[in-house]
Amino acid sequence: MSWKIVNNRLTKEYKFNNQTELAAFFIKVAELSDKNDHHPDATIRKCSVLTLELYTHTENKISELDYSLAKMIDEI
Repeated sequence: MSWKIVNNRLTKEYKFNNQTELAAFFIKVAELSDKNDHHPDATIRKCSVLTLELYTHTENKISELDYSLAKMIDEI
């Protein structure tokens, strides 16, 4: 599944087999986000569905930072 623009945010949903797999993936996203000082909003549903939303709040839009981080997340 590729990233989609939903409500003016770059959004992607990930489905995992269990909460442990989700958590392991999210730790990698968090480390990458901290390294790049740009952080997604994250929502967890049903303990195994993670939705990430990227949006540059300071610019009030999706920016190149969001597309760059999305690409890095896809490489995890």
